[in-house]
Amino acid sequence: MENAEIEKTQEDEKFTKIKALAKEAYRFLDQGRFKEAKERLDILLDEDPSNTYGLVGLGDYYAKTKQPEQAIQYYRKCLSGDTTNKFSLMGLMNAYRDLNSLKRIIEVAEEFHHITITDASILSRVADAHRKLKNFKESEVYYMEALQINPNDQYVIVGLGHLYFACQRYADAILWWEKLLSSQPNNIKILTEIGNSYRKIKDFDKAILYYERAKNLDPKNFFALYGLAESYRGKKDFKTAITHWEKILESDPENKLIINRYADSLRGLGNYDKALECFNKILASGDDYFALLGKAAALRLIGDLEKAEEIYLGLLTKSPNDPRPALELSDLWDIMGKKTQAIKLLEDLAKKNPSNEAIRERIEYLKD
Repeated sequence: MENAEIEKTQEDEKFTKIKALAKEAYRFLDQGRFKEAKERLDILLDEDPSNTYGLVGLGDYYAKTKQPEQAIQYYRKCLSGDTTNKFSLMGLMNAYRDLNSLKRIIEVAEEFHHITITDASILSRVADAHRKLKNFKESEVYYMEALQINPNDQYVIVGLGHLYFACQRYADAILWWEKLLSSQPNNIKILTEIGNSYRKIKDFDKAILYYERAKNLDPKNFFALYGLAESYRGKKDFKTAITHWEKILESDPENKLIINRYADSLRGLGNYDKALECFNKILASGDDYFALLGKAAALRLIGDLEKAEEIYLGLLTKSPNDPRPALELSDLWDIMGKKTQAIKLLEDLAKKNPSNEAIRERIEYLKD
């Protein structure tokens, strides 16, 4: 009896020591004091090699120090002894996500299905992986299962917004973004996502309302300014679009995408010379497909038809299946009196793009 009491006392002391080590290690992990955390975890596992707190803790240590392969080993070891440990499964999925191994996330979710179906956060990880792999139907199923467990899980709601946006179901995306916005009215990312959705359906006025709300919260926010500029460009209000492009260029003057958009707006406003300056600035640092398209269009508008033709022909050689340079060149050749060449060019392109209505309509126009 006395020996049993001694053994129990020793076990209690060991448990107390392990508990204290685990608590201290996790506190150090949260503080980013990784060396101290690992020291405690190593001592803990020396005391009890199969301790789940120690195995998950070392998995977290390796995950936080950007060593996902080692993290996977410890999460796996934990799950081999504790097949219901959701913290290990979540860590395992996150490690595979860091390795961009989306298919492995789905595989381990199926392997530990008995855990997966009980936790909204785990279900949302699987849904995210399917979404990024463009398995949209499967993604929706997992998100909806997660919602049944936790109807207010913000990560699930965010995921649904991204899913429906990717599926081009913009009204559904807006529905879920708005649900989240009702509890987070000053969330800039959500405001710009709703703006993006309205812009996709060409409801530019509503898009502008949300982008403005985001800009009021952060006047230099790239996505708010970009959305505003694109929305006004969509409304053909190039003057207002230009003011927003210029705001972005104040802090990012070498951004080729923005310079291209800015130049397009200048061209839309009729300021062809300044637009050409912008396109030439981009091209000075190397070839740029969109800058060449824009430059050719600007040259056509100022009447330099031969130079515009030369650029379009070069673009057709580089990207023979892209209809944009062919359509614009057909317009140019119509102006230059080369209608027969224009029709042949588009007819050849139509064979490669039989469902493209713009090509078909342009052929019919040229033949009238």
